[in-house]
Amino acid sequence: MQKTEALYQKDASLQTHETTISSITPVSDLPQDLQTLFKTLESGQPYVVTTPQTIFHAQGGGQPTDTGSIILSHSGEEAVFKVHQVRKADPAILHMGTFTPADSTLKIGQEVKQVVDWGSRVLNSRLHTAGHVLGLAIRSLSRTGVLPADLKEVKASHYPGAAFVEFQGLIAGDKKSAMQEKVDELVRQDLDVTIHFWSEEEAKERCAVVLEGVKGGEEGVRVVEVGGLGSYPCGGTHVQRLRELGRVVVRNVKRQKGISKVSYEVVEA
Repeated sequence: MQKTEALYQKDASLQTHETTISSITPVSDLPQDLQTLFKTLESGQPYVVTTPQTIFHAQGGGQPTDTGSIILSHSGEEAVFKVHQVRKADPAILHMGTFTPADSTLKIGQEVKQVVDWGSRVLNSRLHTAGHVLGLAIRSLSRTGVLPADLKEVKASHYPGAAFVEFQGLIAGDKKSAMQEKVDELVRQDLDVTIHFWSEEEAKERCAVVLEGVKGGEEGVRVVEVGGLGSYPCGGTHVQRLRELGRVVVRNVKRQKGISKVSYEVVEA
């Protein structure tokens, strides 16, 4: 498959983008390993559309897929490809969805406009950034002795209604208020959130968390930095300043088999 340039990784503020069609394939005609990337739709004939560039975030890194539309105009008529799921299949990014009307005829090379469901994108970006802020807050409390010094961030999910950060090590339930206070303090500082592309060596040296197997692309390892607090290797979308988070609420702390799971949500301030 042709390579897709992930425009959202450099500019997550893009709500629309004009590009062309690279390929259109019924999901049933894809190789089996690619078919398994997608969840079955309840209705409609699903297709996969690829384009040279995309502003749609592909599911991964604990962040859910973007949704939206790819609008196609031809012969004086308009057809809409409703994007339900987006997945990576290097070097391509696959947009899976259905056409309206269902019998639309399309051509490779046709000009189209991508439109992201912006409300969903903003929520996902707030949750993803909030997860990093929570991790950095806990890291700070660990350094100052409020929390155990041996805590190690090992996993995170930033899905609406199911967002959490997991740590190797035990966090006592009575530390929830301390974590909330620290998170509130960081958000009040309204720090900027910036994207960098660093070498693998620099990322391993400077990032707060570097999971095994992190590798850079052509431009290096994509890193998100929260003010001067710390940075994470990350392919997701984020807010530009912490005031955009609203309020980050620490919901619960669960401990099992040496792992502490801290759940959270974002609400309007």
